[in-house]
Amino acid sequence: MTLPPESLSSLRDVLARYCGVVIDDVRLMALRSAVERRAETLRRAPAQYVAELALSADRAELQQLAELLLNHETVFFRNRPHIEALRKTLLPTLHATLPPGAPIKIWSAGCATGEEPYSIAITAFEALGDPLPRPVEILATDLSATALDKARRGVYRGRTLTNITPAQRARFFAPTGDGWAVHERVRRLVMFVQHNLLDPFPPAARGTHILFCQNVTIYFSIDTCRALMARFYDILAEGGTLCLGFSETLWNIFDRLRSVAVDGAFLYRKDPPRQRQAAVLAEQRPGQPSRSTRQRRAAQPANVSLFTDEAVVIEGRRLIESGQLEAALELFARAPLAGRYAPAVLALAAQAHANRGDLDLALAEARRALELNPLVTEAHLLLGLIYERQQQLPLAIRHLERARYLSTESPLVAFHLAECYRQTGRTIDAVREYRNAERLLAVLPPDHLLEGVAAHWLAESCRRWIARLEGER
Repeated sequence: MTLPPESLSSLRDVLARYCGVVIDDVRLMALRSAVERRAETLRRAPAQYVAELALSADRAELQQLAELLLNHETVFFRNRPHIEALRKTLLPTLHATLPPGAPIKIWSAGCATGEEPYSIAITAFEALGDPLPRPVEILATDLSATALDKARRGVYRGRTLTNITPAQRARFFAPTGDGWAVHERVRRLVMFVQHNLLDPFPPAARGTHILFCQNVTIYFSIDTCRALMARFYDILAEGGTLCLGFSETLWNIFDRLRSVAVDGAFLYRKDPPRQRQAAVLAEQRPGQPSRSTRQRRAAQPANVSLFTDEAVVIEGRRLIESGQLEAALELFARAPLAGRYAPAVLALAAQAHANRGDLDLALAEARRALELNPLVTEAHLLLGLIYERQQQLPLAIRHLERARYLSTESPLVAFHLAECYRQTGRTIDAVREYRNAERLLAVLPPDHLLEGVAAHWLAESCRRWIARLEGER
């Protein structure tokens, strides 16, 4: 018998407490599949497995279940702005300021199958020279033992090598079978350790100068993220830098790390004690701008101060509507995700990722946008569309109705709400929304595209459904 979603709710909460990852309603199907696989392996009924695990919270079994759920797909040099900042500024500055012979300490938290820490190691050679003039110690941790086994082997093929240049391939890799093996001198810089970020940090993490944690915290609740940032803050060296994924804003979540612009990348820095004391004194002076305003000004180069507000929303929306998804994501990656437009930009990034097929990240970003501001129409619409495709129609209707309340003039919201009403047997409501969508579409040029579909086609579809539903009444 298939497990109903409600039977998985308690297990979902147990998993979140174990590893921080929030399993949303769309991913309940993946959780159900993982549960059924583990239950079959253990020769138990799925319902019995869920009941026992939810009650016992057995960490070893939760680890096995998490292995089936977590996405380890990544590529070398995934976040180019951060890599450029690492190469041009972060590593050279640390080499120039640390005592002779002192190691540069870097932590790749959530390293998946190893592409990120190896990218960091390659960048260290490129920035500082080969051989290295001082030790570089890279701690690489992940929850998944399976991913770490692949990382330790250091053999890669296919899409993950897309961003490697021919020169890098020749210098830092060796052909092996149908793949490429990371050279030993690169591997020696990296120490892989299995670690759950909700557990006490490894001793080697203390005093980290540069901490990479990308596309990890976006899957956490805000409370879990806030607690983790406080712990990251404590283990960072004074002046240390935190590199998050571009959609993982700390705006209105954690303000002890200062947002800074470095070579076009927006990073977070732990200020040395004197700078923190000066910031506190400035905060107390009458007539001074608020701390958030000062941080935002400090993070923005002068030539982008206007473009990172409403203009980035307008331009990002235009790029997505014209199908230029990579350009839109590049735009968002180079804008400071802070201020009142941050949730809208986050929702647009979610839409771009959804259009690219990266559904898990899109869901996480849309959810975070609504956590920061529950009135972001684009996030409600995107969640409604995803739930509709997943045939989770009550959830789709809930988000689409919220989107319609926030934006009464959106033909897409009206059309998809009508579709969901029709599929749930709410004929009168469906006819009303089809008529509403038809009215809103009438003011658009016939060839205007919405989600890649011409306005005249959507209008014709509305008319056909109205005639059919009214004929059935």
